[in-house]
Amino acid sequence: MIDVDALCKEYLETKKRELRSISYDKYEITINNYILPFLKDHPIETINTDIISNHLNELVNSGLSHNTAKIIKITLKGLYKYAESIYSLKHIDFSVIHVGTNDKSTNILDEYQEQQLFSYCCNHIDAFGITIILSLYGGLRFTEICALKYDDIHLSEGYMNVNKKVQRKVNRQNSLSKTVFSTEDLQEPEKRKVALSQFIISYLDEYMDQYHKDCYLLSNNYKLPEQRIYQRKLKDLGNTLGFEVNYMILRNTCKEKCIQSHVDIDTILKTFGLSKLIVSNDNKNIDINFNQKEMDKLNPTFNNFKDVIIKSKQN
Repeated sequence: MIDVDALCKEYLETKKRELRSISYDKYEITINNYILPFLKDHPIETINTDIISNHLNELVNSGLSHNTAKIIKITLKGLYKYAESIYSLKHIDFSVIHVGTNDKSTNILDEYQEQQLFSYCCNHIDAFGITIILSLYGGLRFTEICALKYDDIHLSEGYMNVNKKVQRKVNRQNSLSKTVFSTEDLQEPEKRKVALSQFIISYLDEYMDQYHKDCYLLSNNYKLPEQRIYQRKLKDLGNTLGFEVNYMILRNTCKEKCIQSHVDIDTILKTFGLSKLIVSNDNKNIDINFNQKEMDKLNPTFNNFKDVIIKSKQN
């Protein structure tokens, strides 16, 4: 029987020579968290396409993101091919293994659900509310929001710089925690200047008080915010309101609202950090002011935000 612990260690050594340290960390985390436990229950000599497919789809059905399941499949494929060349294992055609979509990652909010979240945020102007607003009306990824510093926000000019995201890495220090979080520089098109709608400017203006420019927006200090706290709070809020929600759903809802509101395509690409598409556009000299006017199309119409703020302060 193949020693999968030794096999994984050998395979990771080969990847260490090929990959950047941050990419290698992703491989190591995937193998330790998902693949090793799987191979402990299903010896590598016995696995086949059905076993792998069933396992991956069970993970997705239990809440794992579709993207993570695909990463597990790709990593397992590389590991198996490595073992196949050494131990003459029976060939597995990974191209026939299909991972079903995770409805939780593709859903969008309906108008009533959006209104409930909007009302909550208007009455809770805090870091958690910021994460919802910037994802639902700004289109930012949750990891990008967590990496924002006050110095990235330019309210008077109506934009924010999105330069980094929070990245989980393997903790190689002597510590109880197996992983640590740090920031990673974004590359274009993800590195971008995002126009802020008037509603978001008003919300941030209420939130931002005394601060230092090098502090993180959410934690209001020099320490990265705890991602799991906000993810859990959003899940709990959804349960309280009676529907499922996560940050991917918020971002997908923002995309859908952009399309329905006929936001300029270049503004959508810039806002979401997507690759350039070949589109016909006679307006080549688009600036941040144009982007801002386009994003104003997403401003909530449920309530007057300033009136809500005044009432909440009176209470």
